[in-house]
Amino acid sequence: MNQATVRNNPDPRQQVLSAVQAADSVLLFCHVSPDGDTLGSALALKLRLTAMGKSVRLLVDGEVPSNLAFLSRMGAVEGPEAAAGAADLALAVDVSCKERLGACAPAFFAAARTAVVDHHSSNPGFSQINCVDGDAPATAVLVYRLLEAMGGDLSREEAVCLYTGLSTDTGNFIYESTSAESFCMMAALMDAGLPLAEYARRLFRVKELPFIRLLGETLPSLHLICGGKVAGITLTAAQMRQAGAKAGHTDGLVDYAIDLEGVAMAYFARETEDGRVKVSLRALEPWRVDQVAERFGGGGHRLASGLTLDMPLAEVVRVVEGALTEVLGSVNA
Repeated sequence: MNQATVRNNPDPRQQVLSAVQAADSVLLFCHVSPDGDTLGSALALKLRLTAMGKSVRLLVDGEVPSNLAFLSRMGAVEGPEAAAGAADLALAVDVSCKERLGACAPAFFAAARTAVVDHHSSNPGFSQINCVDGDAPATAVLVYRLLEAMGGDLSREEAVCLYTGLSTDTGNFIYESTSAESFCMMAALMDAGLPLAEYARRLFRVKELPFIRLLGETLPSLHLICGGKVAGITLTAAQMRQAGAKAGHTDGLVDYAIDLEGVAMAYFARETEDGRVKVSLRALEPWRVDQVAERFGGGGHRLASGLTLDMPLAEVVRVVEGALTEVLGSVNA
């Protein structure tokens, strides 16, 4: 690889483009517990780089959620064990820190050159090239900019992948981060042949039976504190088993808490089979939950973050509710 070309260009996006151009073999990486943005963005890149004649593989530590299984038609997604030999370029997509690579981390850092394309403002810059824009509503926007710079027309498959990333990380275009650029990008995706009705329904309307069963398990736990400004819901591992649900079936449950009238912050605490508790946090402006997540070793965005705690569910509820109450008090002060 011509690493001098990369080092001498101060623009991170141009550095990524130069590194991609110079590489023959590329490993793409999603974050653990993959979502629509990391998978859609990475698969869009895989499609384009493969078309350019590169040898490309996409690795992720974790299962593809069932509601995103349609993306597997766009390209193979493999586990950490699929890494064989050091690649010319390792490119992490929507990965906010090295820990989010999970078991894929050794393969990432074994590459001759490492890069990250991400929209988490908390990203510490863990690779040699760090193309990070915390103002972008989704990493899909950053990947779209890269594909534009590479030239050529968007394919229908690339449009589907990018739509998946953009729409899921903007909450179907209702989050505060949604920008005018988001809709300009959507127009381009439509021009490329995106079947909007089909994929919007897949992503935002179709529900699997285990999700409906989980609603019956979690909604009775819904409760309010702080005069109705903080809402919380919980789910035990036993309830997950009873519903026949997997982790991916819990996506969207926290929305039933944050969407309540008068609620400013919300959490969803889910007990895992190994006894830990995963917590999803949500907020509305001017409150923020990223700092709460970071306090406990998690992270994310101002209005949507997550964390994992190794303590009983009841204790997690106490700790999280205490932290959210503090945030509420600091804003009201």
